Amino acid sequence: MEKFKLKRSAAGHVRKAGTPQQKLLFAVLRAFLSGIGAALLLLAAGAAAFAALPLPAAAVRPAACLIAGVGAAVSGAVLAVGIGRQRLLCGLGCGVFYAACLAAASAVSGELALTDANLALLCVLVFSGMFGGVLTALRSAPRAG
Repeated sequence: MEKFKLKRSAAGHVRKAGTPQQKLLFAVLRAFLSGIGAALLLLAAGAAAFAALPLPAAAVRPAACLIAGVGAAVSGAVLAVGIGRQRLLCGLGCGVFYAACLAAASAVSGELALTDANLALLCVLVFSGMFGGVLTALRSAPRAG
């Protein structure tokens, strides 16, 4: 069994310091769960909005695409903060992961049609993940002056 070192935080709380692999695993898990949680909350809000308001049915797919992009951006930002370095690559990794999951799910269901709408959704996922990484990189960049 592996021993953990105890670290004392600035507030005086004692916590376990894990190995770098454990820290990476927890950062990835936290990013995945936060992105999925954000997307689920926004999907529920969107479903309520479409049910309560007289919105056109043609707006459902763009709204779902936007919500999926927000989920990928949240995942990219949380992973970039969790890892703390190479933030753009963290966001890109999240976006590519979600795009690959969508492509695999489409291929398994037999509907992997490379239409404009499907390619646009894949691009939105990749670029949204990168956007999340870029936002964290911009926030942590040193200010000149």
